[in-house]
Parts: sequence; structure tokens; C-alpha cells
Amino acid sequence: MKKQALVVLLISSILIPFVACTKVDDNSASESTTVSVNKDFFVLVQSDSDTLLTGLSEYGKDQETIVIPSGVEIVGQIKESTVRNVRFECDDDININNLLTSSETLETVILPANITSLNSYAMANCTALKDIVLPENITVIPSMCFSNDSSLEKVEFQGNVTEIEAQAFRMCTSLKEIEFPDSITTIGNQAFFGCSSLSTVTLPKNLKIVGSRAFTNQNSGITTIIVPEEVELESWDSAAFVQWNCPYTVKVKKGSWADIHFDEVFTGQVTKKYHL
Repeated sequence: MKKQALVVLLISSILIPFVACTKVDDNSASESTTVSVNKDFFVLVQSDSDTLLTGLSEYGKDQETIVIPSGVEIVGQIKESTVRNVRFECDDDININNLLTSSETLETVILPANITSLNSYAMANCTALKDIVLPENITVIPSMCFSNDSSLEKVEFQGNVTEIEAQAFRMCTSLKEIEFPDSITTIGNQAFFGCSSLSTVTLPKNLKIVGSRAFTNQNSGITTIIVPEEVELESWDSAAFVQWNCPYTVKVKKGSWADIHFDEVFTGQVTKKYHL
């Protein structure tokens, strides 16, 4: 019995740290899923103090799914590959830099739960990416972050994002729905320019600043904008919401700030309607 107990303890001492690092919260499942890393998929270079992930090996380029190892500094990209799914070994905060930029095959990404920021262009030009869940510690969506992701249909914010920077979702032509957290105060220039499948938008209650052509489309696009009673803009561009060659409706609360300042904010072929 003592020998068996010793074996169990030895196995546990090996597995526990591995499992602690490889349990990843799958946003599409109710329970955590254990994932493992195949380091043969990557080109890893040891510098003086860090292990650099400089790209994918020839073997890695042919994979459908890869798991990014923990404890590395990411300096490479996966765009010249057939990778469709990307996950991360740990939920720790990590700078993914431009790892995923311009991948034409990438369909799904499960970001680490504790990631705090993304770079500009982080997932830009990922033309096969279908949806993205932004973990709760991300507060700013940087400029051009998802621009030209023409297959992106849905974005989910898990936390209190405060700012969506310029062109962050520009030309995401398949984007059908987006539910803004009310924590958003700023939506930058052309943030949703050319999102022609986005038919209805409800503005966040704490919105203060809207940039030039933030929601502009041409010929087809947003047909309904719902403005909560609490919205009181401090800065906006006269073309922030205009739909070129396309009529649209804006629903406001009677007597609200948006009602009083309607003609200053909303231009083009626009009709005002009141909502309860």
C-alpha cells in the first residue's frame, strides 16, 4: 500500500502543475477543457532571457488547430499556414502582438481569459474569422484591430470596454449583431464604417464621443439606430451616423437629449421615431 501511495504522489506532483497551466476556459462550453501543446508546431528561439516564438514550423503550418505555448514572447505570425483554430495553453495575460494578423484561414480564436490588451491590427485582415469573444479585462479595442474581417458575424464583449478606436471594425461586411456594453464612452472615426450587414444598432448609455463616419455605410447598411434616454453626447461628427443613399430610422426617447439635439447629430435620409 505504501508503494502504491508513493506512485500516486509522484504522478500527482508531475501532473498538477501541467494541468494548472493547460486548463483553458472554452467560451463555447460550460466546463474547462484541458489542452496540450505540441512544440514541434513552432519555431522557438532562445534569447538571453526569453523564449521567442518566431513562427510556425513546416509541420505546424499544415495543422488545423494549434495551441500557443505559455512562457514565450510572441514575435512571429501564422498567416502563411492552413491553421483554422487557435487556442492558448494558459489563461495568463499575454501580448499576442501580430501573431494572427492577415491569416486567411483562421476561423476561431479563444483568447486567454486574463488577457488585458490587443495591438492595433491584432486580427485585421483575417477574412475567415467568424466570431470573437473579448475577455473581461480588455477595456480598449485598438485601431484597425478587426478591420477587413469580412466573415466576422458576431462580437461578444465580456467586460467593461470603454473605447472602440478608429476603424476597429471597418469593413466587417458580415457583422450582423453587436451588443455594446454601456461602459463604452468613445467610438472612433470609421469604427464601423462599411459594416453593411449591421442593420440595427443600440448605442451604449454612457456614449460621449462619436467620430467621423463611425457607422456610415453606402447603399445598404444600418436601418435602425436606437438611442437610450441616458445618452448625452459631448462630441460628435455630423457624418457619424449617416447612411449614404440609404434611408434610416433613429428611435429616441421623447424629451431626451437625443430628441432635443436630433437635427444636430443625425443627418442624411433620416426619420425620427419615439420609443417607450
